[in-house]
Amino acid sequence: MSDNWAVIPVRGLTESKTRLSGSLQGDKRRIFVGALLDDVLSSVIQSRLYGKIIVISADNNVGNRVRPQGVSFVKQTNVGLNRAIDQTNRLAVEGRARSVTTILADIPLIEPRDFKELSNLGSAIQRVVIAPSLKGGTNVMLTSPPGAISPSYGRWSYSKHLRQAQVSGLNAYSMSNPRVSFDIDTRSDLLELRLRDPQGKTASGRVIGELGPYLMESRVSLSSVH
Repeated sequence: MSDNWAVIPVRGLTESKTRLSGSLQGDKRRIFVGALLDDVLSSVIQSRLYGKIIVISADNNVGNRVRPQGVSFVKQTNVGLNRAIDQTNRLAVEGRARSVTTILADIPLIEPRDFKELSNLGSAIQRVVIAPSLKGGTNVMLTSPPGAISPSYGRWSYSKHLRQAQVSGLNAYSMSNPRVSFDIDTRSDLLELRLRDPQGKTASGRVIGELGPYLMESRVSLSSVH
């Protein structure tokens, strides 16, 4: 599996998840974003599937966080998620990787076995395997070879990626998995995480558990404005 790479793009510890700024302000949001990354990275490492794990970000603080875990950090040179993935795809081609699995850093419930399920879908060398989000996005995507399709992250990216694979004549597979499809974007997602991880088994769940009273106060405060 040494020629299979995993890539985790991260916008930044303070720049990510701005839609949560009304619920998690300042350090609270930074701490939570870091916990999300820790959860995803931990599952990737424990899966033992990837010969190289890369975290790419324009934020050097992200690099400081992940390097002690033996993960490669790449400084993003252009703006945007799609350009970050293009950058790592080029590195994978140069490094003669067989495949790249791109994993978004906001899916805290993902487990090592989920990566094994994804990697076992399809036997063709040239293939695309996608795990969509509940909102029509792409939470995890395996491309073999690297860059087999162009990254089209954004609104309805799942259907865009699937269509690209089909048009390109690649074998395309979709993985339905409730842990992988759950991502964090809004305040309602934070409350859903509390319901799904009440015991704080994940780092993200523990952070939200500690912020429970604060989240309730935030809801009351926001409601009083209207």
